[in-house]
Amino acid sequence: MRLLDHRWAGVARGVGTAKILGRVHSVQLKLADLHLPCAITIMEGQDVDLLFGLDMLKAHQACIDLAKNALRIQGREVQFLSEHELPEKARREATGEPPEASAGSSSSATPARPQSFPGGGNTLGAPPGGQPARSPAPAAQSRHSEEHIRILMDLGASRDVAIRSLDAAGGNIDVAASLLF
Repeated sequence: MRLLDHRWAGVARGVGTAKILGRVHSVQLKLADLHLPCAITIMEGQDVDLLFGLDMLKAHQACIDLAKNALRIQGREVQFLSEHELPEKARREATGEPPEASAGSSSSATPARPQSFPGGGNTLGAPPGGQPARSPAPAAQSRHSEEHIRILMDLGASRDVAIRSLDAAGGNIDVAASLLF
């Protein structure tokens, strides 16, 4: 966990409390065919894999559209999962079913299954059922100056991410650079 900045450790208070282990400052979150630069706060013992904070939604000018059951972000709509597409754990929690009984007190010789990582490496907004996401269309010519794109690429961004950061920042190179970190 060398990327975890422990200076951000503390306690999160809201509906409940949770221990904050720290923060990873530079992460690319893949949402559908977008690569969004963001920072992630790591919390201990939470059952939720990922929460989008208001700061992240604002930074990427996202809009939660409940009428369309979608997240609109940078000109794209990512549909929310319907109930039958949710992981089994989330469906149980939504319906109030108790978690599966553990085999701790059982005298059965059947070994307990190891728990797999709930995220499973799936891309947010990807088609359900492990289907591969469509590959994005080739990058079109940008309306931004090559100099601005090159500056962002020199900071470590790919050409596509540089163009999308400039788009999200309305062409402002300083804001686009801050979105990368």
